[in-house]
Amino acid sequence: MSNNPPPSGPPGGAPPPPASGGGAAAPMPAASQGGILSPTWLVDSPAPAGWAPKQKMVSGILGILLGAWGIHSFYLGNSKKGIIQIVATVLTCGLAGIWGLIEGIMILIGNVKTDAYGVPLTE
Repeated sequence: MSNNPPPSGPPGGAPPPPASGGGAAAPMPAASQGGILSPTWLVDSPAPAGWAPKQKMVSGILGILLGAWGIHSFYLGNSKKGIIQIVATVLTCGLAGIWGLIEGIMILIGNVKTDAYGVPLTE
């Protein structure tokens, strides 16, 4: 048995907080709420700088015509969903293309009102 001293610092093996020289506490990340740090992909992030509002008609038509390839999802900023739609279409030999068709119709009738960043779609 070794006679090493127990590790110092907070329990659980977490690294000690950084020392602040000015006495002011470091700002908490925007994703932390109530002491719980949420994964960044669960937090609504603001739209990127220069992000123009997307048009409802364009995204709906893209969904109807090219929805099997997720083009409307990429247009609305949902790149992860667009990639999933491409993979699903390839794996099902095109059968999953109905997903994009239905989403295109839902966009046009008004069930989808915002893009991936929460910016409202324009008419």
